[in-house]
Amino acid sequence: MNDIFPQGLQYNLDLADGSRWVIAAGDEAAASIISQLGKAMQLRVMISSASLPPATFGTSRTGAVEPHHHGIVRRLLVLVDAHMSVSEYCVPLAPDKDGVLVCILSPCNHEDMLIVNLVRLSLVLVHEVHARGGVFLHGALAERDGIGVILAAPSGTGKTTASNRFPAPWRSLCDDTTMVVRDPQGSYWAHPWPTWSCFLDGGTGGAWDVQSAVPLKGIFFLDQAFEDRVERIGPGRAVSLLVESARQSSMFISSGLLKEEACALHLERFNNLCALAQVVPTHVLHISLTGDFWQEIEQALKVSHRKET
Repeated sequence: MNDIFPQGLQYNLDLADGSRWVIAAGDEAAASIISQLGKAMQLRVMISSASLPPATFGTSRTGAVEPHHHGIVRRLLVLVDAHMSVSEYCVPLAPDKDGVLVCILSPCNHEDMLIVNLVRLSLVLVHEVHARGGVFLHGALAERDGIGVILAAPSGTGKTTASNRFPAPWRSLCDDTTMVVRDPQGSYWAHPWPTWSCFLDGGTGGAWDVQSAVPLKGIFFLDQAFEDRVERIGPGRAVSLLVESARQSSMFISSGLLKEEACALHLERFNNLCALAQVVPTHVLHISLTGDFWQEIEQALKVSHRKET
């Protein structure tokens, strides 16, 4: 393992499904890319892949109980190949028995190639999350009192605007995509995910606390309307909307895969979305430009909580 994994720049990433990632650069060009990834995700720099910090159990910054980490370690080694073209790239599949994935990226020869590589690295993580029952959704994540809700919608239809309208004590954690994972007890947790488009065209980028996961208690699909109203929907319609949301968030996840591999991947994702729809209440949020839509969300969460108890 030490021969495979270099003693260079490394980051640690813990997910609420109990898994732990070590992301390492295998060369100088890769170090520049994962440095940007680490800054965007607010990851902790590690000195050595051989000395992982002990897993903890406690409370998050939001007051929500954090899940236990069970020591499932995945190691992602990142390399840059000057001869690799964009079209030749494919997302690595699940790691081998040693838990190691090797991701080979193209050089950042032009400005927007950085965001391409950051998205590629994200999709490697998405692959592994799928294998453990999670999904990647095109939706903003907001939190209140230690629980999270997702506002899902296509680009340009109001996710960011709605996120910015939340008043305290609500907090907007991200405004574009959210990683949803399932812990060993079958509960779903939501991780905020970077808005990679902030790095486009010389953008200043940004930082998101990816490891601040919150229990996911509601998904709300946005629908522009004249007045605010929440409509609870059943699992069938929920799955239909979730499938489209997942497709929007990871359009290139099957790039480079064989037909059989791509079919298996999409079936796995579909099954995960069906399971999610059975557990997490899903709604359509008819949202106006000026109304207090968050009050409708709060009422829906109260109703769901009463049904659970």
